[in-house]
Amino acid sequence: MRKRLVRNVVANLLQAVLGAGLLFALYRYINDTLGVEQLGVWSVVLAAASASRLADLGLSVGVTRFVARDRARDNARRAGKVLDTTALTLMVTVGLILPLAYPIIHGLLPYLFDDQYLQMSQQILPYALLSLWLTIIATVFQGGLDGCERMDLRSALVVSGQVLLLALAFWLVPQHGLIGLAWAQVGQGLFLVVAGRLMLVHTLNVLPIFPMRWRWQVLREMLGYGANVQAATVFMLLLDPVAKAMMAGLGGAAAAGYFEMASQVVQRGRAMIVAANQAVVPRVAALTEGAPGQLSQFYRMNMRLIVFITLPVFSLLVAWAGGVSWLLTGSYQEDFVAMMLVLTIAWAANTLTVPAYFFNLGSGRVGWNTLSHIAMGVCNASLGWLLGGIYGWVGVVLGYAIAVLIGSGVLILAFVMRHEYAHACTGTPAQYLLVVVSLLVAVVAWLVPLQPMNGTTQELMAGILLPPLALGIAAWLHPGRRQLMQMFGVVKCAREA
Repeated sequence: MRKRLVRNVVANLLQAVLGAGLLFALYRYINDTLGVEQLGVWSVVLAAASASRLADLGLSVGVTRFVARDRARDNARRAGKVLDTTALTLMVTVGLILPLAYPIIHGLLPYLFDDQYLQMSQQILPYALLSLWLTIIATVFQGGLDGCERMDLRSALVVSGQVLLLALAFWLVPQHGLIGLAWAQVGQGLFLVVAGRLMLVHTLNVLPIFPMRWRWQVLREMLGYGANVQAATVFMLLLDPVAKAMMAGLGGAAAAGYFEMASQVVQRGRAMIVAANQAVVPRVAALTEGAPGQLSQFYRMNMRLIVFITLPVFSLLVAWAGGVSWLLTGSYQEDFVAMMLVLTIAWAANTLTVPAYFFNLGSGRVGWNTLSHIAMGVCNASLGWLLGGIYGWVGVVLGYAIAVLIGSGVLILAFVMRHEYAHACTGTPAQYLLVVVSLLVAVVAWLVPLQPMNGTTQELMAGILLPPLALGIAAWLHPGRRQLMQMFGVVKCAREA
């Protein structure tokens, strides 16, 4: 059991790391070939198209839990019905909603872009909607692999899709520009659907090659679970899509492009933690069914590791923000660095709520996750509109960050109130040392940012090497380091020694 969990953690971590590298390579290529403004157009259109996820009905998120639950009950045939019912339902509902969404989004674009970029955005919109349809279906199959605890296969699938996207972009963008990038994304979506289904058929051998078993009883149960998830989806549309739309409207296509890159850098850093931790969802579902008394110990272990990993990762994001700007854009962009620093603080706090979020998903108590998303969405829309009207794109970023902090506070507060085992525990000196060092690294980097093109060689080397050295020493002394090594079998547990 532990080996399976470790395998899934490693697979998710590799997916996050490789996926981040591939995405950043794509961003640098788009910046060099098309410019940051067209990157901004692409990101805003994709965000606007994501509003069509309302047709998902919250079903794709529930696949992992229901497949894991049915497999824990030794009922693989019903797990297969869950997958086919979900896939067929979404093929039809999303396929019907997208043509209706097209004229609405098409009419919104003139309020976000001027004539120079309006035509581009309208040209790529149909492909963005088609790509979304394929992605939603592919997500069902990936959720099925997660429910079977074969996240290694899902990770290989997703990374392969990103490699294909990058290769297609290199081929199509030079000749066709932004429309070529849209074609590349459609090709990626088609690959994920076909390859994902074939992997799932191989893993869960009760499945036919083509989805064909639709059951109303299965759908009805999943809709009850998905209602809260769908409510969360509605209000999450008030987060990234609304923020990107306000960035384009108040700051222009370039500001939207910088926000897209800064947000993705921080989110990909966070994904290295969240994706690895996602392996707990099927495990929590199984423990809830068969061994609820073990949830307390499992949560505490999970929380200790999240804190141990989160602090150094986000401190390094702050320390290396200037270097990331140079890697993605070829220069030090103050707007990009400022956005990245503000977003890093907000998402670092949010990452500390990840164990509570996934425990809610695994146990089926998703209502509090929904409330957190509602708080984020409503606060982002209201604060972004208020502060953006006063400070422009700076106010939009600040409103976004404050909204993330508020939503994170709602989630963790509710979880602590419901579970005694979630109450804060007294830390050791080594744990406090990591907190202090992480804060010092972040503060120093904020005051003296890394600027690869402007500083001396000595300053550059110090900015690159000193933060990970200081954090590495503090992390080595932290008890979480030994716990992590025990998990991966590097050292034996104390009772085995």
